Amino acid sequence: MTVTDVGFRHRRADREALSGVSFTVQKGSCFGLLGPNGAGKSTLFSLLTGILPLQAGEITVGGLSLRHDLKAVRDIGALAPQDLAFYPDLTARENLSFFAGACRLSKAGWREQSAAAIETCRLQDLLDRRAETFSGGEKRRLNLAIALLNAPRVLYLDEPTVGIDARSRQTIIAAIAALKAQGVTVIYTSHYMEEVEALCDHLAVIDRGRVLAFGAMEAVLARHARETLEVRLLSRLTDKGRALLSGSGAIWTDDLNLILPASAEEGPAEAFALLTRAGARVGQAAWGVARLEKAYLDILEPGAAA
Repeated sequence: MTVTDVGFRHRRADREALSGVSFTVQKGSCFGLLGPNGAGKSTLFSLLTGILPLQAGEITVGGLSLRHDLKAVRDIGALAPQDLAFYPDLTARENLSFFAGACRLSKAGWREQSAAAIETCRLQDLLDRRAETFSGGEKRRLNLAIALLNAPRVLYLDEPTVGIDARSRQTIIAAIAALKAQGVTVIYTSHYMEEVEALCDHLAVIDRGRVLAFGAMEAVLARHARETLEVRLLSRLTDKGRALLSGSGAIWTDDLNLILPASAEEGPAEAFALLTRAGARVGQAAWGVARLEKAYLDILEPGAAA
């Protein structure tokens, strides 16, 4: 997929929703699309899936132009939207049957694809229950299963795990990882940074309709999220010990909690040695946590993640 200099302005809007947006997505990868609410992610998803018409720029998917091959682009893709897209008064089985018909699947194709979607999203025990009785996580799993019915080569996931229980979240994350392993290209947007970091190979961060950062996950982390050791002390340090840590770049959140910088080469060992020299009694320490969240904040507001 290639997005080149895409711009879009909604009717009566006082500014563009997207301006000069460009990035590439490698076939068979999981691509994270990040940004705060109102950044333009939903508009971009609507353009990528052909819901909105292109106004400026070009988008190609699998070598197909969105301007000239819209039907073909839609045929190879599927969207699992943030707003649940199924009929609550129908059972899971009835919903799958209805949407298989909407995809114009043959009877054999319907059986094969629905079986695969049911297995992937673990819906076996829910098929004959009305969707309105489902938990939030079960609804998200049905939402994803419907998107898988046409065996998409490109899958667009808009906040697929928002507001659900841990078990359903793990089911969906495992399903995404399995689809990626099968060669499906996944475009993924989420506010759960740990999920994006675990699943995505590349990412783009957009805000106010512009791309602020784009690249491989590790490259973005290396540039924007320095390694740190987050420490909770059992007791306050002496003035001398505190001065030693502060002089080495420690950031204090209060008298017992601090963040120590550490080199990627040495890892936490260097930071622990410094704590020992300062006479610190460590109660809890966390290494390498929330790296993408730190990078994301630094991209949006340089220095905010320090």
